[in-house]
Amino acid sequence: MTESNNQEPPVTQAYDIVNIVDDDIYQTWVDVCIEDSINLIVNGNRIASLTISPRDLEAYAYGYLICEGFVADISEIQDVSIDFPNIYVTISSFSRNLSSNDTEIRSSGCVGIRTQWASLTKPLGEGITIDLQTLFSGMTKLNECASLWRITGGTHCTVILDESGNLVSGIEDMGRHNSVDKAVGRALLDGIDLSRCFMVCTGRLPAGMVAKAYRAKISIIASNTAPFSTGICLARQVNMTLAGFVRPPKAMIYSVPERIRFP
Repeated sequence: MTESNNQEPPVTQAYDIVNIVDDDIYQTWVDVCIEDSINLIVNGNRIASLTISPRDLEAYAYGYLICEGFVADISEIQDVSIDFPNIYVTISSFSRNLSSNDTEIRSSGCVGIRTQWASLTKPLGEGITIDLQTLFSGMTKLNECASLWRITGGTHCTVILDESGNLVSGIEDMGRHNSVDKAVGRALLDGIDLSRCFMVCTGRLPAGMVAKAYRAKISIIASNTAPFSTGICLARQVNMTLAGFVRPPKAMIYSVPERIRFP
């Protein structure tokens, strides 16, 4: 992997504002998330253009290609180079001829390759089983990792944990899809076996989010907020455990509750 600039870019910028709290009105400074646009170019084909927090771009490239089904294993990715705003990737096999008809607007607002969720039918294996308290501890670790959110209120966060609840990857981004891609990519670059892990994230869970976890071979995905009907349908179709509104001591399990050991 090569980068045009090894210096890590800032992800926030300070702005002077007028703050109003009840009858108190005063001027202050606040940190706001920086929004940048990137193009992901694979073997000369632009496959995605989206807004993103400008860090962890190598992890993003690896995670995106796995989570969107372009490669089945990171060994197929031969090179990643960043010349902002472009991320150039070379993979061993890429046969799709892309046109504007192959792209779609995602629920996150980004442009990506069109995917038919109904085509994802192969069920996941047995996967892992975790205690309910381990699921809850995952949400606690999610909140601990969300340092940028506490400063700006403007990010999503994804954490990946092993079956004992140990944190293996955690990354924030302005987009919930991006945070999943980055967290998956970082874990894969660190040699983690994701089939023995579960994922906890912020934001809604439509089919696109569930599909990312599925392609990464993660059998349990949880969020602090709501799933969509498409996310539930896909999770049930591929034998994935989906939990929503995980806010200890409460949670809702929408599919395959057998992977959660209840007290």
